[in-house]
Amino acid sequence: MTTIALFDVDGTLVSMGGAARQAFGRAIQEASGRNISLEGTSFIGRTDPQIARELLERHGVDGEEIEPAIQETIRLYLQHFAGILPGSQGARLLPGVRTLLETLSGKPGVHPALLTGNVEAGARLKLDYFGLTGFFDFGLSCFGNDDADRYRLPGLALRRARAALGDVIAGSQLAIIGDSEHDVLCGRSIGARSIAVATGWTAAATLRSLRPDHFLADFSDTRASVAAILGTSA
Repeated sequence: MTTIALFDVDGTLVSMGGAARQAFGRAIQEASGRNISLEGTSFIGRTDPQIARELLERHGVDGEEIEPAIQETIRLYLQHFAGILPGSQGARLLPGVRTLLETLSGKPGVHPALLTGNVEAGARLKLDYFGLTGFFDFGLSCFGNDDADRYRLPGLALRRARAALGDVIAGSQLAIIGDSEHDVLCGRSIGARSIAVATGWTAAATLRSLRPDHFLADFSDTRASVAAILGTSA
């Protein structure tokens, strides 16, 4: 049975120790020419363009200015993030991630990919930092630059899976793995399975209350993690 395992990035695979947020804050101020604070703004489970739009609109950027300001914010964010990432002290790989990805990559019919609010270039920077990029099929992946609405990404992922692997692929063959409520909820419209992992900033009780198909504290138990993703018994 084919399984497309769609991983979120931040809080699920890695934590960047605030480096990405720092770069984003600097970028949006430069792009807008305004004193924009990120205080009180949640990045959890949201797309980069969506976050930029909300912050810019809140600080009076609108009309014809808004789209160019979003694009410039993303461009500068990637530039600044690439510059500060090599010296980042707090970036870390989350528990069990590498072993899980190594195990999945050795299983026939399993296609690890990404479904994340990061723009693709940002996701690559984060994964490259930890040497994880090669584990993922980017042709099956979906990013914030594909659609600013995260809830439309699973449908796009399903269309890409069918184009690559055949029209017989069903929504239930997609497993969306992430640490936020949006990861749990976004795939329900296409019948995707959800695996919630409590390694991010969303409380475990909140994740459990949304009734994901599987709940994991982290990926330390490789066997249980693989079983959850494949929908089999551990």
